[in-house]
Amino acid sequence: MSCNGGAPPMNTDISGIGVRVSFYLQNLLLGCLSARSASYDEVSGSLYTLLATNTGTAVTALILGLKPTPEISFQDALIVFYLLHLSGITVFLSLPGEEKIELEKKYANGARDRVSLSIKMLHICSIIQTYTIFAFAFAVLWTADTFGSNSDCNTNAVVVILHSFPAIKAGQIVLSVISGLCAILYTVILIEDHLPPGPKKWIRQRISRRIPVVAAQQDMTSEDDTAGTERMSPPANTRKIFEYKDHPTRPQAAAKATEPKLWIDWPLVIRITFVLVAWGLVVLNTELLIRWNNFAPSNQSAWQFGQILALFLVVVPLASVISVFWMLGLRPSSPRHQ
Repeated sequence: MSCNGGAPPMNTDISGIGVRVSFYLQNLLLGCLSARSASYDEVSGSLYTLLATNTGTAVTALILGLKPTPEISFQDALIVFYLLHLSGITVFLSLPGEEKIELEKKYANGARDRVSLSIKMLHICSIIQTYTIFAFAFAVLWTADTFGSNSDCNTNAVVVILHSFPAIKAGQIVLSVISGLCAILYTVILIEDHLPPGPKKWIRQRISRRIPVVAAQQDMTSEDDTAGTERMSPPANTRKIFEYKDHPTRPQAAAKATEPKLWIDWPLVIRITFVLVAWGLVVLNTELLIRWNNFAPSNQSAWQFGQILALFLVVVPLASVISVFWMLGLRPSSPRHQ
């Protein structure tokens, strides 16, 4: 078909409006859940849903784009590229860290092994998902000239990072660098997290081998300061006078007890604001990518079975967000939710 300076019709099953809205909402809701620092049980359902969506989308896009008769275009693959990178970063930032894992084990009430196994399975699924996304990204970028259907239109493709530029050559370089850095950083973190205790201890000792000397010097300094303070301290009876004068009277103590408490967790508000801003920027770039690639009009309806079905994937994270924020709101939470 003739490109007319744009892209062939969009494959709505892989990058249609329903699929995109599903991705956007799942990432936004999971980001808000993680910002709320909900417990593992509250986040795991949304994480597994997004992990399955990401892995399935990446595998499907690879198959449809690399088969002898491709069913998606290079421009469709770029949309999937943006969606998967948004989701991959969201999953990575939402995974429970070591502190939260230990806290979950503490509250497990005899089910520590079950919690450990569940979290381990979640991390394994996230690793599979992440490297599947990287495989898809590099396969698309390294075969950009011939990837997908209507490959003669690939030279018209543009990528968008707040500004459009050609996808071939310039876009390949920029997106390859971004994906490569993400892959290297993720692999380094993964290796560091899963190193045996011996090598990890040796590396930390090599990095911080001078810390004990500094700590000893600080201890000696603190001892000298303590001794000097004791020599300069006033007599016992004088200290009692000072303590009595500094002790608050009953009206002062009552006034302090009745001071209004702030029932808004401002660090939480900042985290949610960051999530909203970052999410909005990615959504903006993705929608501009679609607009500036000038997809040819399609004879099919934009809302088909696949588009509506994708929206049902939002149900689990939406229910979790409503449940958590209905219970906790923006108030400071208990240690388990921190």
